[in-house]
This record gives sequence, C-alpha cells and structure tokens, in this order.
Amino acid sequence: MLNFILPILKNPITRIIADKTVGAIQHNIEKKKIIRAKEIELEKSVSIEQIRSGNNSIKDEVLTIKIALIFLFCFIPYTQPYMAKGFEILSNATQEFWWAVLIVYSGSFGLSTIKNIRGKK
Repeated sequence: MLNFILPILKNPITRIIADKTVGAIQHNIEKKKIIRAKEIELEKSVSIEQIRSGNNSIKDEVLTIKIALIFLFCFIPYTQPYMAKGFEILSNATQEFWWAVLIVYSGSFGLSTIKNIRGKK
C-alpha cells in the first residue's frame, strides 16, 4: 500500500495541491479568529454603552414605580376613595392626553427594548 501512496506524495502536482489546501485551511482559520475577535470587541463596546446609558437614566425605573404605586394604592382602603376620584377625573381626559401618555411610556420602554434586541443580533 505504501508503494502506491509514496509516489503520489512525491509528485510535484500533489505537493502544490496539498500546499494550497493547507494554506487555504490556515487562512480560513486565521480569518475566523480575526472575525471572532472583532465580534467579542464589538460585544464589549455595546455592553459598555448600555451600562453607561443605564447609569445616567432612571426614567424606566421611575415610570415602573409610578405604575406599581397606582396599582398598589387601588387596594389600600385608605387611598381607595382618592383613587376612585382620580380615575373618574382621568375618564374625562382627552384623547390627546392619552396619546401623550402612550408616547412617554412607549418611548421609555419600547425604544430601549428595541435597542436591546437589535444589539443582541
């Protein structure tokens, strides 16, 4: 069997093909390493940007706390008359007011969520 393989390995054309193949494989491996290193670097920069933006803005937390308090006050007997009066007043609010509220909440939660999803892809 070696008598058959040895002349093929000594053939100059076989050596050229083997060198080209090995070179292509090494190039592909190096290319993948570079791409992965860039991806890791990009992930780190995105994470740092998200951390910085999270440190400077607490509007999401404030809006969440406001909604939680409104929900909580609906179940506390002492505050129920005030909550009922507040909801009665809000039922008379114009459509423009509700659009403004929707814009504030979707701007706070919706856009930041979209940015997080887009950043993960």
